Amino acid sequence: MSDVISVKAPAKLNLFLEIGKKLSNGYHNIESVMQSVTLYDVLRIKRSDGGISFDCSSKRLVYDGNLVIKAAKLFFEETGISPCVSMFLEKHIPVSAGLGGGSTDAAAALSALNGMFGRPLDRVSLSALGKKIGADVPFCIRRGICLARGIGDELEELDELPRCSFVIAKGGSTVSTKTAYETLDTIERECRPVSSIMNFIKSRDLHGIAKNLYNGFEIIKSFDDKIKNIMLEHHALNALMSGSGPSVFGMFENEADALAANKKLRSLGFTCFVCSPEYDIPRS
Repeated sequence: MSDVISVKAPAKLNLFLEIGKKLSNGYHNIESVMQSVTLYDVLRIKRSDGGISFDCSSKRLVYDGNLVIKAAKLFFEETGISPCVSMFLEKHIPVSAGLGGGSTDAAAALSALNGMFGRPLDRVSLSALGKKIGADVPFCIRRGICLARGIGDELEELDELPRCSFVIAKGGSTVSTKTAYETLDTIERECRPVSSIMNFIKSRDLHGIAKNLYNGFEIIKSFDDKIKNIMLEHHALNALMSGSGPSVFGMFENEADALAANKKLRSLGFTCFVCSPEYDIPRS
């Protein structure tokens, strides 16, 4: 068992996201294709004399309800192991940006603690624990690319995407996921089936995948059109709002085009990153 462990927590993009009706438990049924990407927070954990301590490079995230702390408490309660860790989160994924930052940090905490203490929980048990924290956490534990149904926790692993690059960009605003769902509930609309993109994923047709990127939250218009326009001007195959927003990602076949778009967006003051799909995810 290790005394110190460092793990990467990847951001998540929804290549497809359709939101169904609200359920009695407050969640919504969804159909989504989720992809983890090479934009990472980094979580470092070391054994301590006792208890759970937490610090973060973003001091606004150091509070008792932080999902990393919640994940650690759940892990120790579930396993019966005495809490004895100090945790530090190096934050790179923008907060409240539709990129799954809180969920992936919680998933990283669960996976890292499970590894540090000799893997007392199997993958199914770890995912079940993650679901108690949030619907996206089971995917963030699994990573890669998955078809997600139910509230987002019913996962089917898919074949890897063809090689491509993503540019992720956002302005200064943030979006509350809760508010986005509440707003969407007031809008009458027709739902799009996930099959519209699945056939292209199965045939590894990058252009077909890009053409069928879709996000039901886009109707709320909580993103900056300028970001999309710049990405498309720099030859993105398509661009889409990420999650409940306000981040936008562009899918690029050519990395040079992605780097040029990123440079232009940065020059205009947007926070942006160039990354790629995560491949070869280690399976425990």
